[in-house]
Formats: sequence, structure tokens, C-alpha cells
Amino acid sequence: MIPVASISNPDVLIDTIAVVFDVLRATSTIVTALASGYQRVYPVAEADAALALARNHGFTLAGERGGETIAGFPYGNSPLEFINGPETDSRLTENGERSKSSNNTLNISDVLVLTTSNGTGAIRWAASANKVITGSLLNARAAARTVLREKRDISLVCAGTAGCFSLEDTLGAGFVLMEVIKQLNQATGRQPAASVDMDDLAAAAYGLARYYHNDPLSGLRAGQHGQKLLRLSHEEDLRWCAQLNRFDIAPVFTGKYIAINNAT
Repeated sequence: MIPVASISNPDVLIDTIAVVFDVLRATSTIVTALASGYQRVYPVAEADAALALARNHGFTLAGERGGETIAGFPYGNSPLEFINGPETDSRLTENGERSKSSNNTLNISDVLVLTTSNGTGAIRWAASANKVITGSLLNARAAARTVLREKRDISLVCAGTAGCFSLEDTLGAGFVLMEVIKQLNQATGRQPAASVDMDDLAAAAYGLARYYHNDPLSGLRAGQHGQKLLRLSHEEDLRWCAQLNRFDIAPVFTGKYIAINNAT
């Protein structure tokens, strides 16, 4: 398990399947957007690059720094902004104005460009893995099912917060690991201790998920970043992100963008 992506060596992911977590809020937002009708999400590390990509192609633009929407961006990093699916008035032209709706067969408003403080960079960091899955509490079961089908070693990658350990990302990793163990047990009848060979960090994440299994919201509230989002009046975001297995999708990062893999 990788506790903080930005201070780790991505070569450790080679020939593994990686599940990346930025539970509050990037990966939860990406899962929500794709489940709600967006076709692709481009994760971009830098705000200027995200702005240029959205303007050049007419894509929907969203961005966050320090828990708040970037000035001049139509959307931030709240999953609640995307639960109703794509909106045609969220695309930026080269002049920085909202573009009008289009009748294109492939609607460019269905493509989201997202830049965040931690999560989008972590997703790109993980590109050396054989496959990269976007993980959250919202899709823990689907993510587990997908990684088990790959029959490879699993790397649980936590984005962390500003280069530091993040409780909520570790909790997300633990919930996916819990689902992996549950599905293995259902298939083989083994006991949990015999199902998965875990390092100490993964074992700690698993224990954390077991502790908060009946109350994930309390787990999200307990961390420093969760507390910061509460101070910024994002209580409803925490409530949304705390929903276990709301969506049955396991979005895959292609190296350029994230999309739902129909095979999952």
C-alpha cells in the first residue's frame, strides 16, 4: 500500500493493478460524474493546463485548491455539482465565456476536465501501473471486483493531503480491501487471514475500515482534511462521499482520461 503518492516512487506500481484514492474529494467526484452521465474525466495536475485543455476543446472545467473552487472556474471539486449529469453551459470558449449547447453526436459537454490539490496528480502519478482504477467508498465493491478479475498484485494508492498521510484515503483503501476479502471468501470459503497477503499499511487500513464499517461518515469527519471541509461548509459532501457502494462502476484511467470500462 502507498500511503502518500507524491512522496513515493511510482516504479513500485509496475506490473500491478493500482486503485487510487482521494476520498475527499477527487476520486469520489470522478466516480459520481461518470455514474451521472459524463463520458470522460481528464485528471490534470496543474490549474493552467486544465484551463487550457478545457478552452481548447470546449470541455467542462472544474478545479479546486485548498478545498475551494479555483477563481474563474465554473465548478469546483464537490461531487454534488455533478450528480445531475453534464450541463451544456459549463464549457469555456477561448474568450473564457460559457459556450452554447451543441448537437454533436459526441457531446463535448460530456467531457470533464478536473484539477485538484491532491487527487488528480495522484492518478497521473499511478500511470506506471498495469491498470489504474479510481477508488472511493462510493464504488468499493465494484473496484474490488475489478481488481480480482485482473489476477495481479494490487497496489492501494492514497493521494494524501499536501504530501502527508490522509485518514480518509486510508479508510477508502481499507473498504476496498474489505470487499476484496469478502469476495474472495465467498468464492473460496477461506478465512480472512488466509485470503490476502497484506503489508502492515494495508492491514492497518483494513482494521480502520472494520472500525468504521457501520459509520463511515464518522471516519471521514475524524481526519484533518474532513475537519477542514466541515469548516468550509462542505458537510453535505462528506455525507455523499461516505455512502458505501452507491455506484457499481470501476472507472479506469487510460493514461489520458478516466472512463467507465464496460467490462467491469
